[in-house]
This record gives sequence, structure tokens and C-alpha cells, in this order.
Amino acid sequence: MVDDNLHEDEATFFASEQNERDETETQDDATSVVSPLASAPKTEWTLPVRAAPILALQGEDVTEFPLSQHLSGHESTSLVVDDRLLRIVEASYDHDGVRRLNVRMALMKEHISGYSHTHLDLFHRLKPVWWGSILSGVLMATGLFQGFLGLSGGMFVFAGVAGLLMSKLDLHRISFSDRGGRHDFYLSGWRQHPVLIHNSMALLGPAFVDFLRTGSIETNHIDAVVASMAEPQEPAPVAVVATQLLPPPTAPDEPLPPATTPIASPSMASTGPLPTNLPATGPSPLQPLTSPVLPTVPNPPLPAPGTVVPPLQAPLKQPAPPPPAVPALPPAPLPPPPMPLPRQPARTSEDALWDDLV
Repeated sequence: MVDDNLHEDEATFFASEQNERDETETQDDATSVVSPLASAPKTEWTLPVRAAPILALQGEDVTEFPLSQHLSGHESTSLVVDDRLLRIVEASYDHDGVRRLNVRMALMKEHISGYSHTHLDLFHRLKPVWWGSILSGVLMATGLFQGFLGLSGGMFVFAGVAGLLMSKLDLHRISFSDRGGRHDFYLSGWRQHPVLIHNSMALLGPAFVDFLRTGSIETNHIDAVVASMAEPQEPAPVAVVATQLLPPPTAPDEPLPPATTPIASPSMASTGPLPTNLPATGPSPLQPLTSPVLPTVPNPPLPAPGTVVPPLQAPLKQPAPPPPAVPALPPAPLPPPPMPLPRQPARTSEDALWDDLV
């Protein structure tokens, strides 16, 4: 009896334990089915495509510094920094609707010791040379002397076109230094958004200096540039000339003061005094203008038949008026009288004096 009771208790214990295991496995299966959907991050995909949302699906929390993006927004290049790595990543949105990442460079964050940026704009500076080469080649190819000059002209045209295409690339070289040496990355501005690539190259230097000091990169300024690119541009203000409209003339509410008697002029005096008891009225309404009636002049009588009409004589020439008389000039004043001659003293005779002495 005792053995039978022991066997029954063990069977009951094992049955209850098996039931508990089945319930636990059922709950785990339900959790494994629901958990991927519940834990998936809710990401709203927008253009332009960026690398940080794609890396967030893999559980990576990174700081993204956009470097350039395609004009369509389907491709972008960014500098991505996390706790241990520094990466240059290309994100793309392909035609099949899948977003992909391409890691172009990856460095250990703690080993980076330097940074440099070079704008390779030599081809852009030599644009006049390329245009001159194309013009010279065309003149040589279409000149009178064909042959060697024509072949040389084709080479000049080819060199000019190649130089212009190279100037459109707008190459930038970004270099990072670590214990293994220098690592170069070339960034092209061909069919890239000019606002983003110019601002990112200008802001990356100060941001990377702070990165070498503190180990974190600052992205506030470049984020403001990206936000300004997304906003629609406001149209330029149009200069509007303010015109002041004059109010329409209105009839006066109060009657005008009585008219005063004007001062009689000589011509008015001859016609008699004007009446002064004229009623004071407002401005008379405008009357329609009528054309004055001109008096009719009768036609001259026609001569009787058979009469000889004397020929018209030319009008006599009137004698020319005499020239105007020249007014007589006043007589010239008389000259002043001559001055009287000075009187000379009377001469005394020496003989008379001699006579007195004798």
C-alpha cells in the first residue's frame, strides 16, 4: 500500500512539472514572436538619406557630421563618430527601395592624432587657360594649313575640354593621421549640393580641432545649415513705390461768403457800375462745352456773261521805310582857357646902378 501511494505521488508531481514546462515554452514562443516587432525602432524615412538612422537599426548610437549629398538626395557622405571608431560612410537609397551603407574609411578614435584639408582647385583657377587652349585648337584646325597644324589643334581642344571637366570635379582631400601614417580621403563636388559641401568643408576644421581636444565632435552649426537647406527660400522683396492718393473733391458743407465788389478798372468804369446785390451761391455745375457759331461770309457776286474781267494786278510794292533818324549828339564841350604865363621880374640896368655909385 505504501509503495502504491508513493508511485501515485511521484506521477502527480511529474505531471504537474510537465504542465508548467509546457506553459513556460508557450509563453517564450509568444514572446519571441512579438518582441522583434515591439523592440524595432520606429524610424521615419525621409530624404536626403542619412547614415545615422540606418545605423540606429543595428543598435548603434552615433554622431553624424554630413559632408556632402547628391542633388537628388538619394546619396550622401558623412563622418560618423561613436565611442570607439571614426568612420566615413556613404549612405544610398537605391532604386529597389533598400537603404545601404558603404564604409569608406574606419579608424580607431583614440589613435587619431592629426587632420588636414586641401581644396584641389588648381584646374578651376586655370579656366582661362583651358578656354584659350580650345580657341587656339579651333583656329589651328580650321586654318588654311591643314595637316600637322590640324592635328595639333585637335590636341589643344582635347586638353582644354579635359581641363574644364577636371575643374567641374571640385576635389577636396581630407587627411587623418594616426600611428600608422596618413590616411587620405577624396571628396568630389560633382553633382553635389554646393551649399552643403562648401559649408561642411569650412566647418569640419574647427569641429575636428574640438574633437582632438575633447574626443567629441560638435554638429550644431552643420545641423543649422542642413535645416536651412530644407526650408523653402523666400522670394526677394520687391520695392514698392508708395503713392499717395488724393481724396476726391467734395462740395463744401457751409455756403461760401458773399462776393465782394471788385475795384473798377477804367474799362469797367466805362460800362457802368456792377450790381452788388448778387446772390451768394456755391460753385455752379459744369456746363457742356459748345462750339461757337461762326458768322457766314457771303460769296462775291459772279460777273455777268460777256463782260471782260480785268486781269489782276500785282500789288504795288510799298516803299521801304526810311531808316530811323539818328539822334543828334550834344555839342562837344569847349576846351578850358589857356593858363596865364607867369610874370617875369623887371630887369634892372647895371648902368643905372653904376651911375648911382659914381
